[in-house]
Amino acid sequence: KFYNSKLTFHQTTKPSGTMIRFYPYTAFLFLFLSTTVSALSSSFSLPAFQRACAIQTSECLDASRLHFQILFVDDDNTQARIASCLLSRVAEYNDALCILFPFSSTISSSPNAPLDAAAPSTALQMCHSLGLCETTCGEMGTSFHLSYFDEYDLIVAMNEDIRSAIFRSMTLEHQEHYGPKCRLLSEFLSPTFCGINSKTKKDTEENPYDVMLHTLDYELREKVAPLADYLTDRSSNVFTTNEVEAALILASAGLTRFCLDTIDAQFDAAFQVLLENNFKKKDVEISWEKAEEQLVRCNASVMGYFSPAQRKRRFDCYMEEIRGLLQGGEEG
Repeated sequence: KFYNSKLTFHQTTKPSGTMIRFYPYTAFLFLFLSTTVSALSSSFSLPAFQRACAIQTSECLDASRLHFQILFVDDDNTQARIASCLLSRVAEYNDALCILFPFSSTISSSPNAPLDAAAPSTALQMCHSLGLCETTCGEMGTSFHLSYFDEYDLIVAMNEDIRSAIFRSMTLEHQEHYGPKCRLLSEFLSPTFCGINSKTKKDTEENPYDVMLHTLDYELREKVAPLADYLTDRSSNVFTTNEVEAALILASAGLTRFCLDTIDAQFDAAFQVLLENNFKKKDVEISWEKAEEQLVRCNASVMGYFSPAQRKRRFDCYMEEIRGLLQGGEEG
């Protein structure tokens, strides 16, 4: 059974850590929103706010380990385990089973939480209807603990009340530090949020949902496609409606796209820094073979992320930029 310990959120297989205390959540909201909205215009813009939040979260993630551990948190021992199994299926379709590792937990002291940690029949039924792994879905539930912020890369709350309960139990200092890595699942229904690091050209006529929908296999895509426009930028209330199944699927696609794009973006930036640190204007005539050998010695992990063709293409583009700068200087 779950521990039912007044928001202490203990788990049998994890160290208990410190007791949970309530702190002024409103103060954190003011702090978090002020730092996020300060970059926006005086008139509020939802897309701009979503982009600012997405940038904060993507920057707090560390892609150097080549994987993310993602924890879904609910208060009913149901939705988080379904979301976790869905993310596994979407990750498998995108060859990311060794990149995205989903887990689930429950705020066991919530009034909505069952006393029994066994998987509820409603969760098992939905997992069966979606073709998810029933073994994983049927595992015993675990109880959420604040120490998980240091153990997982991303904490995904199933609704606003759950995230509020988590933040209220943290000090203001911890709220500021850990806030960006605790997101609402509904935020990943937004193409603006999920596509913050997308390489898709902004000037294409492609529907913004297409990238998210193409993250899904055919069976899941068929379930979601008719409702894609309706589900855009919806609040967490959508997970309590008749469209909960489609919303969970689309949010899983958005989360997958966000994580994979974040890893790509961080390694792209790391490779660019590697080029800038190793090659200046005086090195404009260096051969690719010598350059590659030097780059591998400097950072084999960054080089290993890209295929030989991708490395050479990035190197050639960088050297073209240097030649352009040299040519511009001579003409000036």
